Amino acid sequence: MNFELLSVRNLSVAFGDVQVTDNVCFNISSGEIFALMGESGCGKSVTAMAIPKLLPQPSAKIVSGEIILEGKNLLELPSKALYEIRGKKIGCVFQEPMQALNPVVSIGTQLLEAVRFMPKEKRLKRIKELLTKAEFKDPERILKSYPHEMSGGMLQRIVICIALAPKPSLVIADEPTTALDANIQTAVMDILKSMCKSENAAMLLITHNAHLAAKYADRIAVMYAGQIAETGKTSEVFNTPKHPYTKALLKVVPAKGKTLADLKPIPGSVLSPKDFDKGCRFRFRCEFVKGECDKLGYGVWGMGRMRIGVLVFYDS
Repeated sequence: MNFELLSVRNLSVAFGDVQVTDNVCFNISSGEIFALMGESGCGKSVTAMAIPKLLPQPSAKIVSGEIILEGKNLLELPSKALYEIRGKKIGCVFQEPMQALNPVVSIGTQLLEAVRFMPKEKRLKRIKELLTKAEFKDPERILKSYPHEMSGGMLQRIVICIALAPKPSLVIADEPTTALDANIQTAVMDILKSMCKSENAAMLLITHNAHLAAKYADRIAVMYAGQIAETGKTSEVFNTPKHPYTKALLKVVPAKGKTLADLKPIPGSVLSPKDFDKGCRFRFRCEFVKGECDKLGYGVWGMGRMRIGVLVFYDS
């Protein structure tokens, strides 16, 4: 039976005096794949890294909000308690596997480091089990190898094994296929999904790739300019988008039957956080913009007035 694993409530993050995310809210159930999707610079990775409190210090700070993991508010925990959460409860798969691994330390040593808290006799068995799940045919050879001897896809599978080794309940996958060739992105995502399922771990997938979100996520939140614009079941968000930004975003996604002429780029670019105001942040790029959109985060799009300043179309 699934239960609410993670609840992010009204999370706001600032860098210095500039607030970059605004009252972000979403929840993830146990075993679920939840995607946070949006353009580069919208605040996806900042939100993800705020969960295990891995934001760059001292410039970043969490202004407000709660991050509840298995009933505990992570923002109230002391540093020592967070050390027990990171890795054991929350695993991370980052964009660049070569940067996530130590180039002068063998793969085996780095994998064993991830399970150092386990009884010694169980460590090697555990990492060999994970390497097999990650579809490495010769785990013994992999353990003796170094990062420079492996391809990008192999390295990302190693990082996935490291993230899952301590048996976390949540895996944060921050653009896990960005550095990979297009022909192996699906293979790596298939392995990541399969391993999370077999380990009973939920996944927070950070992506700007609509195809990945549509294929792998159970639910999705669309983020724009530091705010959640729309959230719901993936099929509903893609088939019946409600927010103008979601609609515009899906118009630029290539799909079967679409020609180049069918794709409609969104004009302009995402606002800089320094330019955020009380109005709708998408109004400068929106085809439905009205005069009211300048005021208090309201927009009128031919279907009634909808509040978008803090949170819109949120499903529980």
